[in-house]
Amino acid sequence: MVDSGDDCESQARSSLCVVAEFASVWPRARRSVFRAIGAVMAAAVIGGCQAAASENRTTTINTTTVTATTSPAVTTTSEQPTPNTAPVSRPTPRPRLDDGSLGSRATRLACSLLSRSEIRGHFGGPVGSATPTYPYCQWQVGTDAFLALSVEPQTSFRAATQYVQTLESVSGLGRAAIIANNRYLYFTESGTTYWLLWQKVGDFSLLHESQLVALARDVLARARVKRATAAPVLGRPGPPIYFAGDSTAAGPEWAWDTYHATSPELRTLAEYQVGSGLVSPGFFDWQRHLLAVVAALRPRLVIYMGSANDGQDLLIDNTFQPVGSRLWRKAYADRVAGIMTALVREGSKVLWIGEPAMQDAQLSSFMAVIDEVCAQQAARHHGVTFFNPGAVLDGPKGTYTGTLLINGQETSVRLDGVHLNIAGSIYLADYIADYVNRIIDVRTADPGRRGDRTATVVLPGVVGRNSAKAPATS
Repeated sequence: MVDSGDDCESQARSSLCVVAEFASVWPRARRSVFRAIGAVMAAAVIGGCQAAASENRTTTINTTTVTATTSPAVTTTSEQPTPNTAPVSRPTPRPRLDDGSLGSRATRLACSLLSRSEIRGHFGGPVGSATPTYPYCQWQVGTDAFLALSVEPQTSFRAATQYVQTLESVSGLGRAAIIANNRYLYFTESGTTYWLLWQKVGDFSLLHESQLVALARDVLARARVKRATAAPVLGRPGPPIYFAGDSTAAGPEWAWDTYHATSPELRTLAEYQVGSGLVSPGFFDWQRHLLAVVAALRPRLVIYMGSANDGQDLLIDNTFQPVGSRLWRKAYADRVAGIMTALVREGSKVLWIGEPAMQDAQLSSFMAVIDEVCAQQAARHHGVTFFNPGAVLDGPKGTYTGTLLINGQETSVRLDGVHLNIAGSIYLADYIADYVNRIIDVRTADPGRRGDRTATVVLPGVVGRNSAKAPATS
């Protein structure tokens, strides 16, 4: 979200802000190691630039029936949701979805364009079955990685890559090919554009170009004879927990998977999409993708942390509405509520994690608004819990701080004013574990080890360790 040399929020000249992404190499190191290892790769954050909303990103909302009243301004961040009198929503029972393609023939086609043996030959194994999770087909690899393939028929290469920038050009693959700053390998042939994504917990900087290019050649060879099928492709149940979000989720996912997801009951599929959010479904449609994952893999718990790029105006009835305005709040709340309702209806519980204060004051104010809206919606939905990480990461009165006193030592917890570093990710994951333990009633860590690391933590603006404990779930 924020480059050390540029303020992404203040740039009105471009809808694409290029920043230094959080993608440091984080190997599975011993928990005493608090330093990032390796290079930081450049990546695009689309939604975090407010200018994007008034240039190329035209998200349209019909508000002819909007009756919402004006909400008070946010003056502080709080762990507890804002009180409200709305009844708790209990989704009406209905037949559960069986197919994560959500009816998309292109997603089903993608599942037929690679074999498990081809994937295993380049990335090892074991490789799970092809599972449609709109907008792509995914294969789980080992216990902490997946490969994804998306097919976009009748989509030009230019249209498919309009919101990203090139990290590396790839020659000899289709009519055009690049590895972009969201880590996708894009390639095109015969009017269809494809993309491949390899994602492994803790692997943030290696692009794996040779492996992805080899698999892309297999895709193109098979695509010449394959045709989309109307038949659903049913996947097998996946890990009990699905942890998803934007780039701010990547570090906490790593720390959660490394130190807490250590039993079969807590096995986790982790996914982050750089630059994504709920405001920009044209870039990545989280609303449909979350539903598709739940439909296909049936996780007990969905953890979502992905609001950092949503601080941008929304086009509502041909007028851009600023972040925090009445109509903006109503439109954003509708998106959040729709996701919560759909996930719970499909049988998953939800832990929705907000964002802490940011170094940039305007961005931080946007996050406070978004946290408030999400907390309100969580309070209205049975089976959804909201956690504001600012309760344990912020300074006094919800202000930004880059350091915390951990085990008697002043410790840096931020990477760049937005993302958490290794120490901050480990620290936040301990609190996430508290919430998970209460939501699905399993032990999430060795209490002795956690106590050794966090029992003496003193937080600015927070009285005592217990003040950040998870409340009872709704």
